[in-house]
Amino acid sequence: MPLGIYKPGQGYWVRVMTAIGVGVLVLAGASWAWAQAATIDLPTRSLVISVTAVTGELATGDQVELLRPAATIAEQDELVGLGVIEDYQGTGRTARIVVGQLDPGAKDEGLTTTRLRAGSETAPTFRAEVQSGGIDPTPIFQIEYLKAGAAGVVLLFGAIAIYWYVGSSNRPVEFLIATDGEMKKVNWSTPKEIRGSTVVVIVAAFLIATILFAIDWVFGQIFRALDVLQV
Repeated sequence: MPLGIYKPGQGYWVRVMTAIGVGVLVLAGASWAWAQAATIDLPTRSLVISVTAVTGELATGDQVELLRPAATIAEQDELVGLGVIEDYQGTGRTARIVVGQLDPGAKDEGLTTTRLRAGSETAPTFRAEVQSGGIDPTPIFQIEYLKAGAAGVVLLFGAIAIYWYVGSSNRPVEFLIATDGEMKKVNWSTPKEIRGSTVVVIVAAFLIATILFAIDWVFGQIFRALDVLQV
């Protein structure tokens, strides 16, 4: 694609208005891309978990099991994921835990778990119950970066397309220049003529409305006199 402006100064206003119109569409597309990117579920880097009923202690680097409680006492809790402790802040019977390096499936299934355990099943070194709504997934990066990137891509390609169409490509620019030439041949009405035509249209509209109202009223009176219409 050649750089620079092809035939600068020719077809100026048609090219400018075309660029503005396409630019509005590009902005709408960027807004749509921003909104769509917000719905994307990013991979999880870690889970921030708030727990209660804590027994035992944890340290950074310990492995913890994410469990789904069994439906009955006779059954065992279901293992739904494993994670490695990145941070542990405990205050008595409550704690805030950051679990990272999740194995596959732990993000989706782990959000439904209500129990954590470290150590073996028979001799656990840590147990806790997850608070209701106490699992907060942390994505690999902020969703705002993805939204800005999606909108930025649309704006970039839109700007390139506008430049190519109204600035550098020969055939589209020739068409816009020819359009500008044809527009200059149009016999535009003067402000006085426009005002006069507007007054004529408004007066005619009121006259037609008045005539129709009068005809409707007259026929209404006739039909009421003939007892055709019941009031």
